[in-house]
Amino acid sequence: MAAVALAFLFSFSLAAAAEDPLRFSETEFTAVQEGYLTLRWNEVAEATEYQVIDDTGLSRYRGLFPEAFISGLADGTYRFNVRALDSDGNELARSTVPASVEVKHWSLSFSLMLLSCGMVVFLAIIGLIVVGTWRTSHGEPRSEGSGS
Repeated sequence: MAAVALAFLFSFSLAAAAEDPLRFSETEFTAVQEGYLTLRWNEVAEATEYQVIDDTGLSRYRGLFPEAFISGLADGTYRFNVRALDSDGNELARSTVPASVEVKHWSLSFSLMLLSCGMVVFLAIIGLIVVGTWRTSHGEPRSEGSGS
């Protein structure tokens, strides 16, 4: 009985792969706050080029590798599909399930808080440099380890 179930699952996965020979490794990206992501998909044997197209029809990537770095995304929801092309530019395969991403950048208050923390650290370092330089130039004795 287990062998029959295993054979069924194996044939089902082969049928799914035959129906969708080109698919993304990950299709759902939620709460992307940086405005960029990396899309990866399986290779198609005869493909010499891949093309990633967004939901507006804009080509976001054309290249040899089954991976694309997409950046510069504003807040919103985006869907991407990938096509595999042969050396003549003919479409060999296309993804049927798009990769979907929701971009929601960091809030302004959080960004300003991080900027303030960075400024405090920067000013502390500058202050230490100024005080150290002043002490050194005014001939204050340096405290060195005790050595007899």
